[in-house]
Amino acid sequence: GTPKPGTYPDLSVSAERFERHIQWLYRMGYRSISPADWLRWCRDGTGLPQKPVLLTFDDAFADIAKYALPVLRRYGFGATVFVVTGHIGETNAWDEARGCAIHPLMTAEQLRYWAAQGIEFGAHSRTHPDLATVPAAAAAEELLRSRDELAALLGRSVTAFAYPYGRYNEVVCDSARKAFELAFTTDEGLNDLNTDLFLLKRTCVGLRDSVVDLECL
Repeated sequence: GTPKPGTYPDLSVSAERFERHIQWLYRMGYRSISPADWLRWCRDGTGLPQKPVLLTFDDAFADIAKYALPVLRRYGFGATVFVVTGHIGETNAWDEARGCAIHPLMTAEQLRYWAAQGIEFGAHSRTHPDLATVPAAAAAEELLRSRDELAALLGRSVTAFAYPYGRYNEVVCDSARKAFELAFTTDEGLNDLNTDLFLLKRTCVGLRDSVVDLECL
């Protein structure tokens, strides 16, 4: 979407640039997969297209529903959006104290609508704390309650989790293993059969990344 003053610039991409990125992926033969597809391939060796790409978005900003998801569906792509369940329909309050611009988040109705359109939703904690800095019991509750709240809202099980701020430690990973089937970091890189399912890597695409940058990434 359109960045506001105070928005972290590296975490925003204009709608026009985003569509160019998706057009390029489509033309190059990439096809989207879900975390469940990746999990099935890791376990059984089945289910992946020749050029798979797993698209993820953290926090479930309303701009994702407005700008990104319609583009994805137009090109036949899916995605996984990680939801902060304690703030559904509100704003990114966890960023306010850090001086970031305030952005609205997707509502429960939007989550249900896009889930019916084939978009997958994963958990991203209840309140978006740095889980590596809170007591183990509090971290475990953040994971479990976010999973259960999202499952109740969507009427389906929730298998994927993304660590808030990408931060984790051994205790947090252990909690994730007990609550989910796989979890995503913000560590840069690609994934293969040797990648820990609870330390899945991602590649950030930012404000200034052109199609050439995307190809290099």
